[in-house]
Amino acid sequence: MGGPSSEHEVSLATGQNVLEGLDRSKYEPVAVKIVKSGQWFLNPAPNLSADRQQKGRVWCGAGGKPTTPEQVFKSCDVVFNALHGYYGEDGKIQALLDYNKVRYTGSGVASSAIAMDKFHSRELFKLAGFNVPKTLKLLKGENYSARLQFFINKIIRLPVVVKPCSNGSSVGVAIVEEASGLNKAVFAAFKLDKEVLVEEFIKGRELTCGVLDSIGALPVTEIIPVKSHKFFNYQAKYKTGHANELTPAPLDDILYKKAQDLAVRAHQILGCRGYSRTDMILKNGNGTIYVLETNTLPGLTKNSLLPKAAAVAGLSFSQLLDHIISNS
Repeated sequence: MGGPSSEHEVSLATGQNVLEGLDRSKYEPVAVKIVKSGQWFLNPAPNLSADRQQKGRVWCGAGGKPTTPEQVFKSCDVVFNALHGYYGEDGKIQALLDYNKVRYTGSGVASSAIAMDKFHSRELFKLAGFNVPKTLKLLKGENYSARLQFFINKIIRLPVVVKPCSNGSSVGVAIVEEASGLNKAVFAAFKLDKEVLVEEFIKGRELTCGVLDSIGALPVTEIIPVKSHKFFNYQAKYKTGHANELTPAPLDDILYKKAQDLAVRAHQILGCRGYSRTDMILKNGNGTIYVLETNTLPGLTKNSLLPKAAAVAGLSFSQLLDHIISNS
């Protein structure tokens, strides 16, 4: 947990929740924290026996003894990957684990890298016949002004959504309603990623659906941001009371099944493994579902959507973790 990405704190929350949720009659978990600078630390998980700590198998304290990935890998049966965003969700840590022949939760190198790149995954979704928002990709340092103006004035119209191409938790995402705010949003996104997406704004209902390899589609959730949030942004995701989440989503049977089918197909098209969660928009008026992106390592915090959907499906958090681990 942790890591160098902008989702460091979310990852720590996921990791801590996983540690607390693991069935101690089945597992002996050890917390592996990666600080933002990239150093690895071993820390004792809650409820580890004192004799194991004294034998030196784990080091105590936030400022405990640094370690190396190779040292961690020597003593573990499986790595529960609770990293989010850059390094943890984009294929980099997966490549390191594959090289060291270590089993781990979640998707492999290729599917992680493709899913993390919203533009490339969207191109695959288009080939599969999915509805996706019209999207323009900008590269940092290029002269994109003419292309951007043509896209805004001829292909789509304001408002638009501006987002980093490879980031998560809605960090750096902005809805731009006036032309005067466009450059500011693009520059802000470039601070987080060298590639930025400008996409048409689909006005509608926000949906998400998780998938477990061992079960299939979980119940669909509708997300209704509150407290003046225009969409399900970082604050709405991780602050209690900033969004209403309806599970199962109040949809007719045909649309509900379609959302589940799209989530399963997205999981399969990208080659995801273990679990994933696909975000969608049900467009107002015509009932068309647009696929936005697939998360290969959805959050597992106390406020996260996947555990809540699993609970509606009859799985406790501990049982959800069992499924994720056994799928690995």
